[in-house]
Amino acid sequence: MSLVERRQSNAVSATQKWKTTVAHSVQRVSGFGRAYSFRRRRVVAAAIVAVSLALDAGLVSVMHSALLHTGVMTGWMLMSCLILLILIGVRRRIPVLPLGTMSVWTQVHIYTGVFAMGVFAMHVPAVLQGRLIASGYLEGSLSGLFLLVSGSGVYGLIASRRIPWRLTNVGEQVRMDQIPWYREQIARSVSQEVQALTNPASIAVIGEFHRRYLSRYIGGKPSLLYLLVPTSVRRRRVLAGLVELNRYLEEEGCRVCGRLAALVRRRDDLDYQYALQLRLRVWVMFHSTASIALVVMAIIHGILAMRFVES
Repeated sequence: MSLVERRQSNAVSATQKWKTTVAHSVQRVSGFGRAYSFRRRRVVAAAIVAVSLALDAGLVSVMHSALLHTGVMTGWMLMSCLILLILIGVRRRIPVLPLGTMSVWTQVHIYTGVFAMGVFAMHVPAVLQGRLIASGYLEGSLSGLFLLVSGSGVYGLIASRRIPWRLTNVGEQVRMDQIPWYREQIARSVSQEVQALTNPASIAVIGEFHRRYLSRYIGGKPSLLYLLVPTSVRRRRVLAGLVELNRYLEEEGCRVCGRLAALVRRRDDLDYQYALQLRLRVWVMFHSTASIALVVMAIIHGILAMRFVES
């Protein structure tokens, strides 16, 4: 074999080795030929969003250089994204139609929202000037509402992953509409425990504690502060009071205090689950309502902007 042939053979081998390495890397990232894992889907979706934003930014730059108006293009992109984003609510309310799983819709919703935030930065000139809110009453309100919806979406993304994990750690999970019934059962059990006392000393000590502290905790509802920031301060205070009673009670009274403490813990778990589930429900209502208002304002803004462009 001549020197030229050997060089050509080495060059072909190096090229083939490079192609094999690249193909192997692409296969590892994309999972081609295998079922997609959640991590691969996330990497591929993030890459698609990044490439799309880069292409969009390049197109906007070229149009700016050609002294063309880019607001119409980015505006229609934003409108398309907003319509696609609110379709997840339609899909949630029509589960019988074969429109794909909610998991796929949720992932599309998340990455479409990320893409919309990038397009928003290109669409609003104030963002490029270091201001988040556009000038003008309608434009300023619209940009502020968009940022509010985007912020609530980021919060929902975090909360929808953390809150179910926190609910799982509580133990037995109860639906939100069933929690009032369980509260009534706990209050009835507490009353039965107190009324079943036979020792006069236990009746006096536990009855006084029940009348002054325990009945208000068991029969009342969580405060607004607790719903915003659920803590175990009240539970620890009531449990400490029950432990303090043991020094004044005989064996029967101590056993009753132990059962009352278990009911107090159960009630606190219910309040904790109620606060977390209420937080998710309020977020869903707020995010969906604000999104609909955003779409309505965006349509009004689009109509006025198109009339201005045509004139």
